[in-house]
Parts: sequence; C-alpha cells; structure tokens
Amino acid sequence: MRTGHALALLLREYGVESVFGIPGVHTIELYRGFAEAGISTHPARHEQGAGFMADAYARQTGKPGVCALVTGPGVLNALTPLAQAWHDSIPLLYITATTRSDLLGRERGPLHDIRDQVAAVAGVTEHSWLARTAQELPELVARAWAAMTTGRPRPAHIAVPIDVLTAEVDGPFTPFSKIADTAAAATAAVAATAAATTAAATGPHGEAGRAAIAAAGALLCQASTPAIIAGGGARKARAEVRAIAERLGAPVVTTGNASGLLPPGHPLAVGTLLPFAGAQDLLREADVVLAVGTEFSETDVLYTGREVELEGSLIRLDIDPANLNAPMPAKVALEGDARAVLAGLIALIDREPAADGPARTVAARAAVGWTGQSLGHLPWLDAVAAALPEDTAVVLDSTQLAYTAHHYLSPAEPTAWTATYGLGTLGAALPMAVGAAIAEPERPVLAIAGDGGSLFTLTELATAVDLGRQLTLLIWDNRGYGEIRDSFDRASATRVDTEVTAFDHALIARGFGARGLHVATPEALREALHEALRTNAVTVVVAAGF
Repeated sequence: MRTGHALALLLREYGVESVFGIPGVHTIELYRGFAEAGISTHPARHEQGAGFMADAYARQTGKPGVCALVTGPGVLNALTPLAQAWHDSIPLLYITATTRSDLLGRERGPLHDIRDQVAAVAGVTEHSWLARTAQELPELVARAWAAMTTGRPRPAHIAVPIDVLTAEVDGPFTPFSKIADTAAAATAAVAATAAATTAAATGPHGEAGRAAIAAAGALLCQASTPAIIAGGGARKARAEVRAIAERLGAPVVTTGNASGLLPPGHPLAVGTLLPFAGAQDLLREADVVLAVGTEFSETDVLYTGREVELEGSLIRLDIDPANLNAPMPAKVALEGDARAVLAGLIALIDREPAADGPARTVAARAAVGWTGQSLGHLPWLDAVAAALPEDTAVVLDSTQLAYTAHHYLSPAEPTAWTATYGLGTLGAALPMAVGAAIAEPERPVLAIAGDGGSLFTLTELATAVDLGRQLTLLIWDNRGYGEIRDSFDRASATRVDTEVTAFDHALIARGFGARGLHVATPEALREALHEALRTNAVTVVVAAGF
C-alpha cells in the first residue's frame, strides 16, 4: 500500500475515529486509508473551520482532535485554531502534506509551496516535524501522541512530503508503543529537571514532592479564610476540587476554561467572576489561596483593568513547571496532575470547614458592578437560560453578549461551556459547535456569536446542515464590530471601519438550507430558542442587539 494509506491505518490504531479537513489532490492516499479504517471524515468549508471543529471535538471527548490538510495554503489557513489549541492546552494533531522532497526549500514554486512549512507551524506550537521517509512516521506519531497526552497537552504537527505520501510501503505500520513510552518518560524527565532548578517547584513524587504536599496541607489546615482559584488545568479534577473546597470551606473562583467546575447554586461556587471587585477582594483577603491549573493570564481579567493581587500565602498546583512561579511566585509549588495531587492534599486535611465560606461566596458574587451595557444584556441572557435544555453544550464567540454570558450564566459542568479564552479569536463558535455536535451527537448545541465575528466562518453553516442534526446559532446583531466600536469611543478616537455587517443573516442562513429568523425582544428569543434547541435542524436566530 501507499504511505498515506498506511498512515491512516496507523491513526486508527491510536483510537482515532473522526478526522476533519478538506481533501485535496495531495492527501488522496490518506483519505483512501480513512475509508478502509472506518474513520469518519468531516469536510469543512474552510481549513480554519476544520481546525476549530477538531479543537471542540477534543474538548468534548477528551481525545485528540485530528485534521488532515493539504500543502501550503491548507495548512496556513488552519494556523489560528492550532494557536488557540496551544493557548488552551488542547490535544490537536495536524497531519499535512508538504512540498515534494527534492523541491523542499528550493523556492522553485511548485504547487502550494511555501518556504518552510514545518517552521511556519512551529511558530504556534513547538511540536512540528517533517517525515523525510515513510519509516519515520510511526516514531513521529508516537512522539505526537506523547506531546498531546502526557504532561501538559500541546498540539502537534507532522508534515509529509507528497512523494513520501504516495510511496509504496510493505503494509500497515506497527504502532511504536515503546517509543511512546520513551517519549512520555523523556517529557517527565524534562519537567523534573525544570522543577529541580526552581527552589519552590517540586514534583508530587519523591521526598521533595512529599515535603511540598505536606507543607501545602499544613498551610491549608491552618487557614482561617482559604480560597481556591481554578483554571483549565483543573477541568478533569472536578470531584477533587469540590471535595477540597468543601473540606476547607473555601470559595472557588474559576477562570473561563474551568466554568462549571462546581455546579450552579453550590454554596462555595463564586463562578467566573475573577475580573470583578467581589472575587478579587475575596482572593486578596484570603490568608491562603490554592491556585489549581491556572496561568494567571491577563485574558482572565481582560477589559476590567484589575489585576489579581494576593496578600496571603499562595499554593500553586500545575502540571507545567513553567507556571509554578510566574507571574507571581508561590510559597509552596506543587508540580503534577491536578487529580493526583489534590487527592494527596485532601488526605492531609483534618479540620473543620471555615464557617464563613458560604457568606464570603455570597459577598463575592454580589460585588460585580455590571456596566450599563451589560445590564442591557441580562434580560436576553435570562431568556437564553430559560430556553436551554439541561444538557446543552454552549459555545461562545468573541462578542459582547457572550462576554457578559461568560460571567453571568453558570454552566452545569465544564463540557457544557466552551470558548476561545486563550487566543480570543473571532469566528470560532460556529465551527466549534459543529465539532461539539460531532463529538456528542445526542446533545443539544447552541453557539453564540456576533454579527461581525460570525462572518469569519459563516460558510460552516453548510457543514452544519450536512450533519442533519440539531444545531442553533444565536447571532447578537449590534451592527458591526461592537466591542471594537466601544474601544474607539473609550479612547476618544474617531470610529474607523467598525460599522461593517451583513444585510440579513437570517436570509443568508436560509440560503445555506438552515432555518433563519429575527427576534426583537428577550421573550421572542426565549420562544425561538426553546423551539430551535428541540428541533432536529440547523437554526440561526438573529437578535437585535442595538
């Protein structure tokens, strides 16, 4: 068989069930293999959409999302989703064709040639490799799998010259499980070395790790006003975060990537209110703060002008040693998997919960201070919440209604809430909603986007319609780039190029074969969403946000 065919069969050995992309003349052999291996393929209408779909698929399933992309423009079109996956620690694999071996780097201008495809992708993720021969592919796939599934998940890219993809090989590749184990061990060794060079950064295993866990446990047992801040690295430790919060009586503040970590209404759930005064006062006044899986990124407090300030002792837990002391140093740093380390901490905590934990949570939730614009969003978001089936997966784009929703609404659990928190790109919601729908076919899906940002990827409505299942897109129509418009106003600058939109998004939706309608009031929105989220069809609801 040909190499591309064998590579597809190899991916199936790793458990790959779905692949996203747009087939091209250079990837035919891959697609031949996908068909034989029983791997489902999902054609996007633009490679950027394919990357976003694979990203959401990975978030919802916990398994790597895979894209097959053609040489040159196909890869370049998909760099934004790969950069997003790097920011949010999502396991995403790009298998790409690249220029013929004898023309690589020659700048001779063959079809789809770029100067250095591997280097271009390395600009957004450190794991970018070239397979110069078919024989290298089993090892490279093993290295990619280790990068995506051990330590901090990171996206990976393997480029295969088109002559290698079509070269004959003896038969299917054998998975390099031993190489994968070696790569995982190497990853752990690198992390251990980095931790050893930082005085406070000690792994959870061995004498130093045990000492660090004991020190953290002692601090938490003595804390009178403990608090927890949890980020995306805590998503898989939902039960452990809840257990330690309840044992300590510690309010829990989450970043966007950890939305839903505690269920709505839990007496210790502050929610994603980190940018606001109440949550920041809570953290500043805490005598001990346990930070789990968060980078303290500026995107977590964007647009408010408030930085997180801590006056008490900081305990940091992260799988990435680089995050243990930056941007703020920890008194005790714990390197490791959140579930494992938290389980060790829970076993050491022997105390009564802080009695005022629920009261501090209520106070933090009360001191938000919605702006006039956000206050105008709240009736619309109440309508959204009233219409949602309990298990709906909601995907948020970068738009003003979604910004408010991010802080105002409380998802039931982490996979119910997805957004491009790290990179903050526009246009991701619709294709990510498609990926979520493929990942969980029986689950209702709602995407929320702006009229401006939705135009980045609106062609993926065709992909959604092709699925033949429920998917609802709510477009907040504020007649242009509303947030950018307001930023011009805040800067006392004349607005330039902010008043751009489409004539009629609902009409456009109908052109793609979707249902399209306009609503002018929150009550009309509630009724429209209630029907759309329970109807086996793609629906675009355009809400008048002006």
